[in-house]
Amino acid sequence: MNRNEELENLHTWAERLRADNASLGGLLDAFEPLFTELAKTRAALRAAGMTPVEPDAQRLSRGLPRFVDAPLGDYALAFLASARRMLPVMAQSFPGVSEELRRLMYALESDAMDPAALMEALIQGDEAALERVRPKEVGVRTLTLAATLVLRPVLEVVGVEVARAATLGAWGRGYCPVCGALPGLAILSSSGQDDPYLKKHGGQRWLHCSQCASRWRFKRHACPHCGNEEHGTLEYFHPREHTEQRADLCRKCNHYLATCDASGATEEPVPDVAALGLLPMDMVMQRDGFTPVARTAWNKLAP
Repeated sequence: MNRNEELENLHTWAERLRADNASLGGLLDAFEPLFTELAKTRAALRAAGMTPVEPDAQRLSRGLPRFVDAPLGDYALAFLASARRMLPVMAQSFPGVSEELRRLMYALESDAMDPAALMEALIQGDEAALERVRPKEVGVRTLTLAATLVLRPVLEVVGVEVARAATLGAWGRGYCPVCGALPGLAILSSSGQDDPYLKKHGGQRWLHCSQCASRWRFKRHACPHCGNEEHGTLEYFHPREHTEQRADLCRKCNHYLATCDASGATEEPVPDVAALGLLPMDMVMQRDGFTPVARTAWNKLAP
């Protein structure tokens, strides 16, 4: 799929969601421009000569994500290029933090902030390191959201072969093989085969990274948060009117993963749009005391 087809597909699925649930229109108005710019930025980075890294079979076999604990100085210029594209769009989508975003861009442009240190702190989930690099005028929540969006197209370009190799080699972990983050979404796609990654000839379960959007196969009957596979402690919930929407629940760790069941669909949904469409179910799950496997920009419903 080329960039124009990708953007058209994104718009088509967004319009379908608007028609299906008018209450999500405001959320789509904010996020669709960001999703569009992510695709354009990814294409621009590729056009500028950025290429995927080679998978490290030894790291994958040991369950080590490619960019966790890796120095990221080589990607500082790409991160800056992504920031120049993403932050202005984010400022339009979220005018309440536009001044913080302007100050963040200034810090990056003026060399007052080290992009490599920011990327490394984000991937490692090091809150203390994030606090050290954070400009004092930028809140930590704004910094985390902005930096995640800016970093995503960089990791999408350089990590695509790693994610592919992880799936071919049966990665089998609930965290991302590229950046180590947990999934924010699962999509069930059609398949006529049966193996540990399927259940009763059901669809393949693809996990989608909450940080870098990489995807990888995972067992159908297992919790990606704690690894639990005990029968009777894993359940799923879906609203009666939307059987393609579900939440996979783990009673052992009390986490859930929003899931789009596309196993009977003729075309696979756009993951970002599908995740927004599952927000009403996120609200139900969190109201009932469950915690999402990964916090995202749209499912942080509780303080």
